[in-house]
Amino acid sequence: MMEHDEVRRPLARRRPRPCRHNRYGQSLVELALMLPVLILLLLVALDFARMFNMSMAVTDAARAGAQWGAQNRTNAANALGMEQAACNSMADYSCTPGSNTTASSFCQCAGSSGTISCTNPGGCNNVQNFVTVTASTTFSTVLPYPGLSSSVPMSASVTMQVQ
Repeated sequence: MMEHDEVRRPLARRRPRPCRHNRYGQSLVELALMLPVLILLLLVALDFARMFNMSMAVTDAARAGAQWGAQNRTNAANALGMEQAACNSMADYSCTPGSNTTASSFCQCAGSSGTISCTNPGGCNNVQNFVTVTASTTFSTVLPYPGLSSSVPMSASVTMQVQ
């Protein structure tokens, strides 16, 4: 006989365990469906990073050329020197002075917004000399994206006063 503390339980039926191969197969199918999307996101992020890097390089090149030209009046008159300084700053990208970079200088009378001749300032007693350098290049994406251009022109222009 059974003691009163024991409760008779029905025999539990064993459930068949699901096959592990089915779970692995499902994961593989999910990965196969999501992998192209993940790769596309990776390529978009890569292109964005490359575009940002090139944008900084173009801006730095324009700044480097303007800084070189703003050192003194002799450098300010040397447009090719400013363009070469800008191209030297863009060492990681192809750059040709005169093609990817342009430089110019101009003068203003202090307190005026109009330009005057640097060699013959007329009645101006306080001539200020400025240099402007523009650097440009074209960014190309890794893949052609539908609806978007695969090449993006980039340029930066910096103006500084000659010391």
